[in-house]
Amino acid sequence: GTVPVDKLPEDLRDALKRMNFEHVIPIRSKGELSGAIIAGQKLSDMPHTAEDLSFLTGVAQQVSVSIENAFLYEGLAEQERMRHELSIARQIQMDSLPAATPSVAGLDVAGGSTPALEVGGDFFDYLDGSGRDLLVVVGDVSGKGTSAALYVSKVQGILRSLHEFGLAPRDLFLRVNRLLCADLQKNSFITAAAALFTPHERKVTLVRAGHLPLFFYRISSRAVQRLVPRGLGLGLSDAGIFSRELEERTEPYQPGDVLLLVTDGVTEARDPHGREYGEERLAELLAGTAHLSAEEIRTRLIADLATFGGGEDPHDDQTIVVIRIP
Repeated sequence: GTVPVDKLPEDLRDALKRMNFEHVIPIRSKGELSGAIIAGQKLSDMPHTAEDLSFLTGVAQQVSVSIENAFLYEGLAEQERMRHELSIARQIQMDSLPAATPSVAGLDVAGGSTPALEVGGDFFDYLDGSGRDLLVVVGDVSGKGTSAALYVSKVQGILRSLHEFGLAPRDLFLRVNRLLCADLQKNSFITAAAALFTPHERKVTLVRAGHLPLFFYRISSRAVQRLVPRGLGLGLSDAGIFSRELEERTEPYQPGDVLLLVTDGVTEARDPHGREYGEERLAELLAGTAHLSAEEIRTRLIADLATFGGGEDPHDDQTIVVIRIP
């Protein structure tokens, strides 16, 4: 309630009395003290009555409503500004992904990435240096949101710059790791997988840095093989340990074979009961759709994930790249 100046602490009391103030009426917003009305002597030199102080208390209550509305508007304006900036960041991130599917003789390619939040930590890229070969990279930065998205931009720039030197997948990852170890925060890392297709030799060279398995449908056995070359995540360890663990594997392929690369937002997608989509269901879908085009396989997988999730938004970024040998 109203506090007479005489009841205030000495320093404050003396300062206000020198300016002829007599009463302090607190203004509270959501239980917190947000201001005060400080009333001086009446022009008539008459003392303040109980009615005067009641009126000032009512004014303080009205002021508190205005203050709450001002804070609310300020908060909403800040939220809208953040939404606008995140929308721009999302557009920039989506624009950084491949704008077109590469046209490489002997390969049918389709890919896409959907962030769970406005911006995400997944990425994929097509790096085609020679015009005959195609290097496909899929990666996932630990964490979500803005910090992960910034690291995505960083690693994409490093990959594209180093690829210009015509490096083999293993050498490419070794150099990327060396640069990231110097710049990444200690609690951050990146998993990635790369597949270099050489159509004139009908082979694919694979490397994996702590990422999910690569799913390889072979027409000869009509079965899906999980390819898991050894490898640690990028940015986790120095060049020595990383180099010793990083395995490069070459696999032959033939018409009808399909290679599928995904991030863990696919295999760890959950249904309304909390059950995960899993690698087994993913392999079954790939085996059942391998006769379709790469884009149709990707579309079927996206639809199956949506059905499995019961229409709920995914809790993690989802990236899918399909390479089919027609």
